[in-house]
Amino acid sequence: MTPQETIQALLNPQRQPGEAAAQYAEDLARKLARVTWIKEMEVKFRDTQRECDERCMEAVDRLSEDDFNALFEAEEAKVNAIRDALVAVAEHDKWPRHLHWPL
Repeated sequence: MTPQETIQALLNPQRQPGEAAAQYAEDLARKLARVTWIKEMEVKFRDTQRECDERCMEAVDRLSEDDFNALFEAEEAKVNAIRDALVAVAEHDKWPRHLHWPL
């Protein structure tokens, strides 16, 4: 499934011909959970990036270069962890485990 097809399937869920109502409801719940996860991760990513920027800007003049680099790497790792999860979904359709099975 292409990224555009994935987006359309999430935004416009439709019951497929011959699909049982229970299966449709399960798929709809899974899609809603995925949309909710994306929205939550977007906020988390933005907040984590902002916090990283704030901590690093505050520390730039008070820490040694080595200490600052260690702080920056730790903060950037938090941002990258979220980015990696979003990229896995966007580029590889790899969702977190809890979003694969019925809720």
